Amino acid sequence: MAPLPGPPPESRADGPASAKTAADVAWLRDRGLLVPVGGVAPSRIADTYDEPRDGARRHHAVDIGAPRGSEVLAAADGVVLRIGTNALGGNVIWATDVERRFAYYYAHLERWADGLHEGQAVSRGEVIGYVGTSGNAPSNRPHLHFQVLHITDARRYANGLPLNPLPFFTLSGATR
Repeated sequence: MAPLPGPPPESRADGPASAKTAADVAWLRDRGLLVPVGGVAPSRIADTYDEPRDGARRHHAVDIGAPRGSEVLAAADGVVLRIGTNALGGNVIWATDVERRFAYYYAHLERWADGLHEGQAVSRGEVIGYVGTSGNAPSNRPHLHFQVLHITDARRYANGLPLNPLPFFTLSGATR
């Protein structure tokens, strides 16, 4: 397993913001994350965080390969912020932890879990969707694109500082 990270490079300047980021990263490290795909162990996930995408950007997420229709699980206790679609991610879910320190982005879903809605409280391990290939995912490679962002502005959670989720996965994906 990769070493546990410190604050992301963007936040290592001195001052209150970097201290808050460091404290929040320590908070996440202490709690850990569940691998958000049923039956997948942390050791099975390749580190795709720094891989280039589309020639102009970094991935800043991990792709968790699994058969189409595999259960996508809430990585942490929290709240569903948004359910929707976009060109790159296809069918997506945005969620946050209970203290709204981090945003979790689940993309390329086949579909969402029945009845899932914005504002819904979710528990770690709860089924929230199913692995697919929506958006710009190759149709022959079902996977979950999973991203962790440190929330720096509550109104713009999607613009938070990205963290490699891999070192925070402490629990294999399993349903409750």
